Amino acid sequence: MILITVTGRLAHQPEVKMGRQTNFCEFRLLSTRFARGEEHTEAVTFICFGEEAEHFCEVTEKGQLIEAAGTQETYHWTDNHGQARTNVKYQLRWWQSGPKANRSRQQEAPRQQGRTPQAEQRLPAPTASPLRPPRDEGRASDDPDGDGHSPDLI
Repeated sequence: MILITVTGRLAHQPEVKMGRQTNFCEFRLLSTRFARGEEHTEAVTFICFGEEAEHFCEVTEKGQLIEAAGTQETYHWTDNHGQARTNVKYQLRWWQSGPKANRSRQQEAPRQQGRTPQAEQRLPAPTASPLRPPRDEGRASDDPDGDGHSPDLI
């Protein structure tokens, strides 16, 4: 079993779709990195089912930062032209929402004027994932040469 944990932004507005036996939501997370002066965008597709799909679609929006973990599912089929096709998706096992995209906060600001604090819905900031240990944030400054020793201990 292959398990991944991904942090990225939602590529599109998630929506619930009806399958043969249950409803589902399929969404893509995008992450951009720069290497050798070029921008590279990576994408991962997740799928969830039933009540989890409905809940995910209700509380998330395009561009929102999401941390998700899932197990790999590989689908094989033959298309109408007889070509063998393969598609890899990850079945959602755990997720956590982060800040929404800047554009949605800017659009919401005028509407929220005059609203009571109880009417506002804010999602909590992401916390440490239960699937992996927290990173040692001070490590880089304590070990500038990367040899595993603090400068004060040498």
